[in-house]
Amino acid sequence: MEIICFGDSITRGYDVPYGRGWVEICDASIEGVNFTNYGEDGCSVQGMIYNIENWAVTAVSDPTRYIFLMCGTKGMVIIGLETQIDSDMDGLDLVVLEVNKQLKAYAEARNIKVIDFYTTLFEADQIGQIVFAGEVHPNERGYRLMAYKALEVFTRL
Repeated sequence: MEIICFGDSITRGYDVPYGRGWVEICDASIEGVNFTNYGEDGCSVQGMIYNIENWAVTAVSDPTRYIFLMCGTKGMVIIGLETQIDSDMDGLDLVVLEVNKQLKAYAEARNIKVIDFYTTLFEADQIGQIVFAGEVHPNERGYRLMAYKALEVFTRL
């Protein structure tokens, strides 16, 4: 089985050494599953679509392949819900919550799996765990928690 991950810096594992991002932790944790990380720092939705289109040109159809996105589409897709904004002084976290709510509804209506990274990091933050390296990017603990949450879904595919 293969899981192709597209997204931004959080998918890539920004601000931690290679191998300590959530995708690499998942890759090292599941035998017989190959993860490919196409996360890119600063990647916009349009940039991600461009990356997916470029990848798809050479991709061969494979019924055991899954695509992970931090936004939604159709097919064998897993949607990752964005993480919270720590110490949100601008109110942007409310926007993240609303987008995640809409993504959950979209996924549920289409039987698409969801990995709720938001709740995972929010709950850890609420009990005093330091899970962010700054306002947006997780630290090593945050990425590890994200990997554990992702593994709950990936091990059931």
